[in-house]
Amino acid sequence: MLMRKREGREYLHGGGRRDGAGPLLTPPPHQDDGDLSKKTRFPSMVEAALQIQREIAARAILEDVFPRFPPQLVAGVDAAYSRNGTRVYGAVAVLRCPDLAVVEVRCAERPVEFPYLPGLFAFREGPVLLDAWEQVRTMPDLVIFHGHGTAHPAGCGLATHLGVLLDLPAIGVAGKPLGTTAVVPGPARGDTAPVRVNERTAGCAVRTRAGAREVYVSPGHRISLGTAVRLVLATATRYRMPEPLRAAHRHAVECRAGMRRG
Repeated sequence: MLMRKREGREYLHGGGRRDGAGPLLTPPPHQDDGDLSKKTRFPSMVEAALQIQREIAARAILEDVFPRFPPQLVAGVDAAYSRNGTRVYGAVAVLRCPDLAVVEVRCAERPVEFPYLPGLFAFREGPVLLDAWEQVRTMPDLVIFHGHGTAHPAGCGLATHLGVLLDLPAIGVAGKPLGTTAVVPGPARGDTAPVRVNERTAGCAVRTRAGAREVYVSPGHRISLGTAVRLVLATATRYRMPEPLRAAHRHAVECRAGMRRG
């Protein structure tokens, strides 16, 4: 099962207040995931993939629904490819907040089974990333994916696709826009500019480090755009990319090197 059960846990939903001092504790919105869970096999046919993508996009929750806030454990998820492009290595790194110390890292590898098609990377990288995820023993409160969330032509990038399947708060962070022209925020750390896709505000270009290129941040699932931007800035403390993504990228590259030596 890819969906993780969360019986007995409290969820933070929306911007409500409890005793005037924090978000309101409420159960998460009900999702009928039975039919969706049968479709997580990542089909090789493009038309079938597009249909699944539309169904998942319709299930995304773009408001704050957290198991714990502020998050105490944040995961980064990234992939690396073999030099000939025939194999993909997926990594998950779980970091503790606020010191961003690495708590756990996991890696998996698979042959590449889906073509290189912009907008459909979830079907190319999703299987190996979920293989790595299934090994994780430290459940994070939030997942940051190296890819887009709603800032995607179909509103369903990697962070939305896997965020919905895992039913966890998820953020997409990418190095360049998809389906729209680049936008440039101000030069200071924390400056933002809205990203519009198909006439909707779908994300933000964010300056995480003065002097560095912007990154493209969008909500994936169970998080609002404003909160996604704040959490990316909170975890991008020294470099352009958030530390959980940097840790996941390092581990994916190390996994690739280790497999090659083996």
